[in-house]
Amino acid sequence: MKKLTAPEMDNLIRIFEIKTFNPEYYDNKVKEQLNELYDLLDKIKPLEGGDDLKIIYFSTERGSIKDYGDYEELLEYGDISSYEEFERNYNEEYPDEIYWYRLVTSKYENYRAISINHKSIIYADMNSESTHFENKQLQELLDFIIYKVSETIKLLEDNTYNEYITKSLSYKNRFGVIKRSDYWNFYPDIKKELLKELPEEDINEFIKLTSKKETNRIKNMTSSKYFECVRLAYQNNHYDINGLNDKELYLKYADGRDEGLTEIDPNSSEEFDNWYNDRDRFGGHPWEIMRGHSFYRVNLSISHDDEGYYLSLDGNIILRKIEIVKIYLALKKNNTPVEIYNVDIIKNALLGNDYIGIVPEEIIPIRCESYFKDYNPSEFIHFRDEKIFDYVIWQEIEKVYLK
Repeated sequence: MKKLTAPEMDNLIRIFEIKTFNPEYYDNKVKEQLNELYDLLDKIKPLEGGDDLKIIYFSTERGSIKDYGDYEELLEYGDISSYEEFERNYNEEYPDEIYWYRLVTSKYENYRAISINHKSIIYADMNSESTHFENKQLQELLDFIIYKVSETIKLLEDNTYNEYITKSLSYKNRFGVIKRSDYWNFYPDIKKELLKELPEEDINEFIKLTSKKETNRIKNMTSSKYFECVRLAYQNNHYDINGLNDKELYLKYADGRDEGLTEIDPNSSEEFDNWYNDRDRFGGHPWEIMRGHSFYRVNLSISHDDEGYYLSLDGNIILRKIEIVKIYLALKKNNTPVEIYNVDIIKNALLGNDYIGIVPEEIIPIRCESYFKDYNPSEFIHFRDEKIFDYVIWQEIEKVYLK
């Protein structure tokens, strides 16, 4: 069994990270290793959540620069231009002597699933036929995992694992939260940048206006009225609006899948009502006025109740809070009825009263809400600076016990 270093581990994780939930087919040796691994894991009590869930941490060493990559090969392919660059890249990517890995395993009937550092590595149907070729690299990775799980079980038998992990696990690999106001105290430039975009008087006005329930309504809605509101959204977020009318701006900056909204009579409330109530239209994004992925777009949708129409703002209310607040203030100044979904999240963020989530460095710090049971953070960062350590509320690490 070869002891893998951190660069070797990371390279194998990159190779075998799977993007699908369809069971993979593995060779006989891999299946034997999986049976051996899960026999070992069967000694550990599963966590709550079902599917025989197990989570353990293990570490490995940084290794040498030879483990990082083949210098001659990288040079030949143009990835680097000199040995100095090669060495600098290695030192920047692996500055520490020890690196930690979070192993998560589960099983359900004949299925086995393994992830390392939040990346799915194996999803196997143990009843499926094996492939005819051997995957030596995957076998090497599984050998090392089996070795590390065996080490963990020895620590558990000695009743030392939980204490050891609590003391030793790098804070770069932990979850925690820090109050935004405390974070601003250490990084005042971040708050300064916010106030540059949203002066305190705008924030105060926003807090005051959103403290009251929106009761105003639009009695006769038309697409031209909607496009006028969209123009205000672009205008107050410094989009280039010169030379374009309201509808042209919508066509230029919105998602484009408007479900026919741009084709009806712009001044007819009857046609708008018919379009709005047409349950056969589907699949479009008529309200997506600022394009982006599901975690970044901004929607200005039209809602309706017994009193009439009103606008609703939503999207990623943390990442795009500045744009959303500017749109809201512009619409209110125009006497347009508008509400914001989850507006309290924005207000707490603007006042510094919410919490920022800290996630392990191997996790992309976006949409990590599911990792947090308390404090409900909506924005996430990596732990990079020891000076904030004492202000972080660290989550307890999952305790592990033998059956």
